[in-house]
Amino acid sequence: MERMARLFFWGYTLMLLGIGGSGIFIAAWELPHIFEVRLDSIDELHWATFLSQYRFLKGIELGFGAFCRVFRNEIFLPRTASRVFLGGLCAGVAARVLSCIVDGIPTKAFIAFCVLEAVTGFLVWGVVWRGRTS
Repeated sequence: MERMARLFFWGYTLMLLGIGGSGIFIAAWELPHIFEVRLDSIDELHWATFLSQYRFLKGIELGFGAFCRVFRNEIFLPRTASRVFLGGLCAGVAARVLSCIVDGIPTKAFIAFCVLEAVTGFLVWGVVWRGRTS
């Protein structure tokens, strides 16, 4: 189980680092091409505000990825780092699930992200829990 947990963990971490880091710089391209958001239909003030918030969220994603990379060993131990990691991951999954309930079902890719993130959380939690009880 630990090998599987580490595999999912690294996939999640690399996704955070890659998508978070690149999204900061390519936000104006990413939104219309990946998410089909029509930025040209938004007035200048709201366009700047929306992109600022989007880049901020991508920065937080990158930051959480950096946290995962730096604390990669401690995250698998019953310590504070595992709690922060699992709390952050679960908050993201909970936000996606809430969005499904409140906003509707997203594309299949984003359902897959939610499932993979949840599986990552369960696998890492299982390793941490086993370490706590041994």
